Amino acid sequence: MTGVAKRITIKRITVAIDCSPHSRASLFAAAEIAGMLQAELLGVFVEDINLIRMAELPFSQEIHLHTARSEPLDSLKLERLLKLQAKEAHELFIQTAERFGIPYRFRKLRGMVPTEVLEAALGTDLLAMGRSGRTPVCCRGLGSTAKKAIREAKTNILLTRPGLGTDSPLLVIYDGSTGAKAALETALGFVREEASLHVFLLGNNVRRHAFLKDEVEMILGKRIAKKEFHVIPWTDSRTIAQCIHMIEPGLLVLSDTSDTISTETVYSLIDTIDYPVLLVKSPM
Repeated sequence: MTGVAKRITIKRITVAIDCSPHSRASLFAAAEIAGMLQAELLGVFVEDINLIRMAELPFSQEIHLHTARSEPLDSLKLERLLKLQAKEAHELFIQTAERFGIPYRFRKLRGMVPTEVLEAALGTDLLAMGRSGRTPVCCRGLGSTAKKAIREAKTNILLTRPGLGTDSPLLVIYDGSTGAKAALETALGFVREEASLHVFLLGNNVRRHAFLKDEVEMILGKRIAKKEFHVIPWTDSRTIAQCIHMIEPGLLVLSDTSDTISTETVYSLIDTIDYPVLLVKSPM
């Protein structure tokens, strides 16, 4: 048996808010989790300094998505828009936090969005954000802030999209490593009594799969009534992603350290799938 199972303790949650659909989903999920765990919620809205600087350039143009019509990008108009977005984010944050009866704080910052969000999350136990933000993208995948977070954040990461609910099925990727045990123990703090837990057993032979199943059963004990095990002999992100799609989990819980798959494979997997993810970060 590798390492000791240890659940992460969540007492303070940072949530990045930009009022996009994914961001709204992350706020609701973070508040719901904070309510379950009696944690404090810190809301962060960042005014994008790149947009502000761009608006000051004489050749900058604003292109309307629906009409493709362009017009000069007005810096004063942008400042007003950012203030309105910050006000909307603040009001939405307060309404959501008070709905769940949790302690909360809100901060408005200005700077590089990914950098400011990660710095704001220092000293907290979980950083919640949408898989993508307001910036339009041409294909599915993580937004720039989420990509930076999974690689560089020192705290655990919750990436959401609309549709996440704490009564949805949870999926844990398990290979017996210390990180996998932490992910499994952490998932137990999120799963509701009526929800089911799915476990992917990553091993290269039947004997290993049986060992991992027994190990998980020992950790779970009688805490989870509805559980299903799935044998996964593959370690590439593409195949694992296909297996995840067959389960359609409400939340995937995994660690960034593993004895079976590389950290880069973990990052690639998170970017590939279109499901909410809780990434349990290894201690620095």
